[in-house]
Amino acid sequence: MSIQVYDDVILSKNVIRAGASGRMTRANDRSMAPSGYASVNAVRDVTLREYLFGVKPMLLPFWAKVRAIWNITDSGAFGFLIQDPTNPAVTVDLSGLQGYMSGVEFGTVGFGNGCPTYGLRQLEKADGSTRVYAQAVTRLKGAPTVYRGGTPVTVGVAAGNIAISAGPSYVTFVADATRTVTGVTVGATTQVTLNSAIGVVVNGRLWLQGLTGADAALLNNQSHQVTAITGAGLNVYTLATNTAGKTVTAAGQGHKYPQPDESLTWAGEFYVPVQFAEDELNWELVRPGHDDDRLVAGPSTTLIEVREA
Repeated sequence: MSIQVYDDVILSKNVIRAGASGRMTRANDRSMAPSGYASVNAVRDVTLREYLFGVKPMLLPFWAKVRAIWNITDSGAFGFLIQDPTNPAVTVDLSGLQGYMSGVEFGTVGFGNGCPTYGLRQLEKADGSTRVYAQAVTRLKGAPTVYRGGTPVTVGVAAGNIAISAGPSYVTFVADATRTVTGVTVGATTQVTLNSAIGVVVNGRLWLQGLTGADAALLNNQSHQVTAITGAGLNVYTLATNTAGKTVTAAGQGHKYPQPDESLTWAGEFYVPVQFAEDELNWELVRPGHDDDRLVAGPSTTLIEVREA
């Protein structure tokens, strides 16, 4: 069973201030031939974070917070939240939204792809290079600011507004425009006729839903690249999607969502979902004395990141 993360259980910053260390991990299969040439296969190309707490002694009240969370989360059967001591926030210049379609990532990070739902990403860039790594952010601290083409987007229910789910966190756009599908012509490319123009241009993307027929799933709940726009009202959209020999019936709607030429960025603070790595919680009383004077260390209190979809 996947790990459930308690979003109301958050490690106190006082515990972090008492001292912490950490690391980032990948998984590579490395080998070297007798000739000295090395090869590597990336087994897991997603970066996961680990944190080690209790390396420095802390006062009894702070250690009590660690102990309480360990018990509440059944020693790692459930997850909880922390703020990374070295990386607690995303800036707009190192951020992007990642589109989701049919349950998988889709499109270019930081730009629209004609779909309603987007994940939040923090970007890592190397100086002097165009290469970028996008780290998923699934747990927000407070409300982020989402930007479309550099302009803040309003949270609401009007056209072009957004909603932000609590956790895992996703940004969902309200459609800019909606039209009724009045005709579908299947083929190597697909022609969809709307009751009027919707504002999507050539090389833009049109979202379709509610179509009927045996093969409607080829078009429903997906965005499709527009390769041509025709018709007296410029309301006939040729899509790159192949439906040759299929059965799709005109029904439902076409929607316009953020397009590939529109930047989608954000800024805000975030948490990292983690779990205890061990079923044991070790401690050491490094300074005895009265309760107010005692210091406790937890020499092997390791937290590992919980990856969320």
